[in-house]
Amino acid sequence: MLLVRPVLAALGGVDRVPPAFWAATDLTPELVADGDARISPAQFCVAWAELIRITGNPQVALAIARVTPPGAFGVVEYVCRAAPTLGDALRQWVRYLNLLDDAVVVGIVDDEDDAERACIRVVVESEAPAPASHELCFALLAMQARELVAGPFRVAAVDFTHRAPGDGAAAAAAYRAWFDAPVRFGAEHTQLVVTKAALAAALKTADPNLAAILSRHADELRARDPGGPPLTAQIRRILRTALRDDRGHVDLVARQVGMTARSLQRRLKDEGTSFQALREDVRRELANRYLDDDLSIAEISFLLGFSEPSAFFRAFKRWTGLTPVEARSRLAAAR
Repeated sequence: MLLVRPVLAALGGVDRVPPAFWAATDLTPELVADGDARISPAQFCVAWAELIRITGNPQVALAIARVTPPGAFGVVEYVCRAAPTLGDALRQWVRYLNLLDDAVVVGIVDDEDDAERACIRVVVESEAPAPASHELCFALLAMQARELVAGPFRVAAVDFTHRAPGDGAAAAAAYRAWFDAPVRFGAEHTQLVVTKAALAAALKTADPNLAAILSRHADELRARDPGGPPLTAQIRRILRTALRDDRGHVDLVARQVGMTARSLQRRLKDEGTSFQALREDVRRELANRYLDDDLSIAEISFLLGFSEPSAFFRAFKRWTGLTPVEARSRLAAAR
């Protein structure tokens, strides 16, 4: 979700986003406020297209780069800043990029035409490409490298597979000025090219102790299962808390994500599930956890939002083929 926030900032912030943007992207303020939520590649693509349409600025990526503050991309950015060299920082970025965007794969490869240069290249493009997001990414990378490298830094070249935005000649000039390097549109690859000597340059912000801490945290985040498509994952997270307070009803959960119950059901159907199926799945997951924690059957029934323990007994038998008591005995024997 962090990657879509610069788009919202360029529109003046969440409170000033035009209704047409929410309608076109099928996003909500509540969804974008959820730091753990994911949006689909199609939503991300449409968000950028709507930003360009609303602002009338096809080069808006450069405008965003100018005002993006340090730390805007969370742990992924900070783990890069703590790396010892620019090359190490870029390798960390490639390693943890999926925490920000799991639709695109980026790699660091040798330049086929020059053994002294390396390319930060998009090796797998999103199924719904958002070209301006690549422009923003490379613009920020170049800007931060100039600030963080302990010495002069220059980009060798920049290539984009998409066409130049807006007026081709003017756009090419604007991008050449930003990168202070040759920029090609309609190229074979989307990539930022640097010298291998630049990759070896030390960073002013290098901090090995902090880098180790941040890497462990990023590894933990990367190991987590996002839980499925964007809305499905978000509803799972809400239900894990809402069930305990008897708020696990479709209308109440829908309200938390800024939707009507009908819209929520429609969106979940588009993601191949339903609210009832998610609630049952979360209840089953929590039931096993609570049984292993030695909570009483009455407590578990209450925490899962069942009207009475007998209703929980019947549901658990349906889910597992065992009664809660039998399941608890098996868990105890397996310890």
